[in-house]
Amino acid sequence: MGESSKVGISASKVVALIGTLILIRDSIDFFLTGYWLAILLGVIGLLIAFVIFDSLEIIDFKKLKIPYIWWVLLIIGVLLLLLEFVVRSGLSTFLAGILIVTAAIIEILSQKKSYTASKIVALIGAGWLIYESIMFILGGGITPIAQAIVGIIFAILLLLILFDKIDIKIPYSWWVVLLIGFVIFTWLTPISGTIIMVAFILLLLAY
Repeated sequence: MGESSKVGISASKVVALIGTLILIRDSIDFFLTGYWLAILLGVIGLLIAFVIFDSLEIIDFKKLKIPYIWWVLLIIGVLLLLLEFVVRSGLSTFLAGILIVTAAIIEILSQKKSYTASKIVALIGAGWLIYESIMFILGGGITPIAQAIVGIIFAILLLLILFDKIDIKIPYSWWVVLLIGFVIFTWLTPISGTIIMVAFILLLLAY
């Protein structure tokens, strides 16, 4: 189930918990739209949050115990990503979905001793930043293209830091990841920025 501390916390569970909290926020926002399909999605989101909370043992129901298994997380994460195309209300479950899928990936790789959870999350954040930057370019306009260029530069910088075999003077440390995540979150895109800052949190927890 992944390397856990004495209180039952693991890197995968930290990421899943953050993704679930974001899902709860998104679900509440769906209720505020007044659009019936969005409200239905909000209900589904809260039910999914309940399932994950139960599997994390944050909510303890002795007669209802949902195991914390990677394929359950993967199904939930993919479902949240797909729901984006169902409800066209201007709101999104993408970030929650990406984080929960990331938690599933970390859980799968937890059996291997060579992996580093924070680097996996940072790698996914850099990849998503490149994707969003490409979308900025395709959208046209001077400002989006300028944002895309900055985003790609930061994504490449983060990738260079992640791969130890490449000789670069910038260390892979918590303050570097936090700085990159903060800049991306504040001035470019909150989705990629949040993912990268989750990697920062894992670094602080020594994952």
